[in-house]
Amino acid sequence: MLGTLLSKVLPKMLKEHLPTMLANLSVCGGILTMTAGFRVSHIKSVSLVDLMTALILVMSVYALDRR
Repeated sequence: MLGTLLSKVLPKMLKEHLPTMLANLSVCGGILTMTAGFRVSHIKSVSLVDLMTALILVMSVYALDRR
């Protein structure tokens, strides 16, 4: 039953929201890449593991915003 429900709802949801979700993740990934460059060039030492939670937060904020 759950599989049937997901097969009907998931394609529609992905078609509507996937481009925006990917754009949000791309922006977040760009910021992570920039901070990695800061760390490599010894401009600013930032723990990238601490910033990885931003990837989860981006998706959570997007999901809450869509409601």
